Amino acid sequence: MGKEVFSEASPVFLLGLLAFSFAFAVALTPSCMADPAVRIQLCMVIDGSGSIVGTEWNLTVQAVAKGITDTIPHDGSIELTVVQFGYLQGVYARTEVHPTVIDVASYSAVAQQVLSIPKMGGSTPTAFGVYLGWQELRDSSHFSVAERQVVNLATDSKPSENVRNNNATGDLDGSGGVTASDDLIAVVNDAVNQGLDELDMEGISLGAGAKDWFKNWVVRPQPGAVAPPFSKAGWIRFVADVPEFASTLGQKLQAIISRDEVWSPSVLGAFLTGVITVGVTSVVSALASAVTDPETFPTQAVAKKVSEMFPETLKKWLHEFISSKRKLVIGPHARSSFTVTKFEVVSYAVSLSVLTFAFAYVKAATLNDILIIVPTVLATSIIVEFTKNYVITVVARVEGVWTEHRLWYFGLTLFLFSSLVFRVPFSSPSRLTHNAPIFTRKTLGLVAAAQVLIAMAFAAVFFGFFANGYTLIGNIGIVMCLTMALFDSIPIPPMNGKDIYDWNKFLWTGLFIVAFTLYMLVLFVL
Repeated sequence: MGKEVFSEASPVFLLGLLAFSFAFAVALTPSCMADPAVRIQLCMVIDGSGSIVGTEWNLTVQAVAKGITDTIPHDGSIELTVVQFGYLQGVYARTEVHPTVIDVASYSAVAQQVLSIPKMGGSTPTAFGVYLGWQELRDSSHFSVAERQVVNLATDSKPSENVRNNNATGDLDGSGGVTASDDLIAVVNDAVNQGLDELDMEGISLGAGAKDWFKNWVVRPQPGAVAPPFSKAGWIRFVADVPEFASTLGQKLQAIISRDEVWSPSVLGAFLTGVITVGVTSVVSALASAVTDPETFPTQAVAKKVSEMFPETLKKWLHEFISSKRKLVIGPHARSSFTVTKFEVVSYAVSLSVLTFAFAYVKAATLNDILIIVPTVLATSIIVEFTKNYVITVVARVEGVWTEHRLWYFGLTLFLFSSLVFRVPFSSPSRLTHNAPIFTRKTLGLVAAAQVLIAMAFAAVFFGFFANGYTLIGNIGIVMCLTMALFDSIPIPPMNGKDIYDWNKFLWTGLFIVAFTLYMLVLFVL
């Protein structure tokens, strides 16, 4: 009797723990009283050499001006500098917009200033442009307080080899001589040593050799990555021509600006989502228990009345809700443990689509942002949802428990509700269902515990990505994995936590504490 009472009381204890922990954490969290300070110093270094014709230059400055008015936030968080390189009257590079904080008072004037920039023409002295841009950032009064210093380079060729600033003293790229290309590498290396965090670029109609050279020697941090997706700092985007460069400039700016905007669920949203999800699942689970197993219900008279009130259709649904993890029809023919059934193909496709939509929706601020990050979120969803569940499925089948990945409509509904209403994805759109001739508590508990442990292990992998500059995929992966780990450790039937709890209460306690603690760290530290 005591065991049953404790089992029924666990959801109440869980709700109380969630409410107390969130309230305590919120009380300790300082409010943001000040306006945003300068977070990013951004210098756009633009090729204005003779190979860029007049109409292309007009498209370029119009795109930059549009980016200032439409994409860069006007809250004082971005300091913008614009440098042009080319050659005109003995000058190889000049500052067109000195470091200026973009806010509601300045953005319009800066945009107009950009529109009036004349093209220099001449050769392509790229090292001069990057050198001047970095000097502007370093000499700015915001250099010591900004979180990131970023240079964005746009050019249609490698540096003109006959125009050197003599920063390089050796053959840095192994080309066989010391050239202007080595000067550019030397300038970038010096800037990184002095505090440059990121150098990204657009390569306009570059040849194959130039593409590889910029990717391997210029962008920072290394290794360089081809965008899109904008999965890490140090990317290069190849565009066919200046019109394509102009039309995609807003995406570039958004990728740079949002890179350090690490996303985590809002504390209040996570609290409300957790309480609603656990509360609704507890109520449905209790009703299902009253209908399907009244002997274990704390008050059998109440269970009988509840059962009599419900129509048969609802009783059938409640019965399936509580027993769905074991209700799986297996065909008469033998199958390989590595088989992906037709049902699983549909289930994986839908659950991956839902995960991708939900996490892209809550992470992005605008539709354009969603389009930018969808490839990265989809890749993350495949790694987490497919790999985790497929590995567990194969291992379970090898051990004699036929397991399949299936959509869980109740969880899918809660997942979409929490994502759309609170912008906090919680619950799970799918689940693993099992069937075995002899199905023990230990077998079911082991499979359930594996799902929590693998999610935590993946979270550690994504933290490695996050710590090494792959911010977006690392950020999404950490939140996705720890959300799954916490949800899978909640001890309410038919969720995995109940299977772990029934098998080994000590293991469940340890897993739940770890999962809950890590999820709290995501909310308050990430």
